[in-house]
Amino acid sequence: MSQVITPEEHPEDFQSALGLIQNYQDTKKENSIDAHFLSKEAIQKLLENPDFDAFKVHHARAEDGTRTLVFEGVSKTGESLNTYVAGVPTCPPTCSWNA
Repeated sequence: MSQVITPEEHPEDFQSALGLIQNYQDTKKENSIDAHFLSKEAIQKLLENPDFDAFKVHHARAEDGTRTLVFEGVSKTGESLNTYVAGVPTCPPTCSWNA
C-alpha cells in the first residue's frame, strides 16, 4: 500500500525514502533522468472521476527514445478508467517546475 511519508510523522521511513533516491543517484548512468514532474492539475482531473482509486504508473519510451512515465487512472478493482497523463516533463532537462 502506498504511504505518504513526512519527516515529522515518519522520520525513519522518510530517511529510507531519501536513501532509495540516493541509491539511484549513486548508480545511475550519465545523462539519466533524475525525476518526472506530475502537475496538480493533472492529478486533480483524475481525482474528479468518482471511480478513481489509484494511479498505475507505466514505464514508457518517447518517440525519440527517451524514457518517460505514463500515469493511468484505475478503479478499486484495478480496471482502467481510460484516462492517462502523458507528456510528463523530466529532469534533466527541466529540473525546476516553473522553468
